[in-house]
Amino acid sequence: MVEGDILKIHITNLYGQSYNSVAQKAQHMVTEIARGLKYNELGIYRYNVDSDSPGMLCTRLDGIIASVCFGDIVIVQLPTWNDIKFEEALIGRLNNYRGLKKIFFIHDVPPLMFENGLGTLNRYIALYNQADLIIAPSQGMIDFLRSEGLSVRKTVIQRIWDLPVVIDQSVKPQFRKRINFAANVTSNDRPFVKNWNCDTVELAVTANRRDCGWATGKNIDFLGWFSNDYLLVNALRRSGGFGLLWQDCPWWHEYMKINASYKLGTYLAAGLPVIVSGTIAESETIRHKNLGIVVDSVEEAVERVNEMKEEQYKKMADDAGLFSDLIREGYFTKKILIDAVFKLLYD
Repeated sequence: MVEGDILKIHITNLYGQSYNSVAQKAQHMVTEIARGLKYNELGIYRYNVDSDSPGMLCTRLDGIIASVCFGDIVIVQLPTWNDIKFEEALIGRLNNYRGLKKIFFIHDVPPLMFENGLGTLNRYIALYNQADLIIAPSQGMIDFLRSEGLSVRKTVIQRIWDLPVVIDQSVKPQFRKRINFAANVTSNDRPFVKNWNCDTVELAVTANRRDCGWATGKNIDFLGWFSNDYLLVNALRRSGGFGLLWQDCPWWHEYMKINASYKLGTYLAAGLPVIVSGTIAESETIRHKNLGIVVDSVEEAVERVNEMKEEQYKKMADDAGLFSDLIREGYFTKKILIDAVFKLLYD
């Protein structure tokens, strides 16, 4: 950037995944908020990077970053889901721009998401170490990455995913001994769902009854399947009761200790008090701000809901409703995008 030029900030954005892809939804949401801050979008299409020759890959990358100039700031949302070789090539290309600053917004760390994936972690650490600043889901994530060799000094913590949606304000979450579980329960194995045997607390799942023959005779209700966040949030709001964030998968349970869950933001955007494990990254926020119940097991969750009084629930729902304004207006994302640039240039 030459003296007198206006600072240009760019942000990458993912395309080419399915409409229901949480990864794509999250990147689009961040980019939409970034546009409101006058950041420029750099679109990245998901494809098979192995189909490119080295020359083709260079041409593709030059097209993506054509609007980038010396001295600009580029926020790279990671992963791009194009394989790390694409990300290494993209960052290598950006490194050729004199005075350019790079912010890596880490949504997920692929080696931590899958069983036996840690073998590639060193390669990701080497990639992350090329950033001037890291935006990470939690302080726990930063601490873990540092223990594995992360050396980037400047960091900003995300904490919670926003979900900018409009809700029906005429509907208030009602006190019900009901636990909502917004997840794919038809093609993904969810043992606690299929083994539900509680007669006093109802489980409501985001699925269609016709697809869940295993639920016959169980105290389970069906909200339907939603590919649209607006419809999902308002269905949860009408359902009332609590929103459950839970994972049976052992390695994903470990990952949730340091990751930011998109589903947590979804429940809170609906104004529902939540039920979470005491090990997730934001469990203390849930407890301290009275946004729900922190438990060690699904059995404990059922017991706590059974014991809940209407006055207790109403206070939780009121507190969750106030907190939900931050999420529906995108304030967590606005804050980290501004804080990252401020910290990069000022601190």
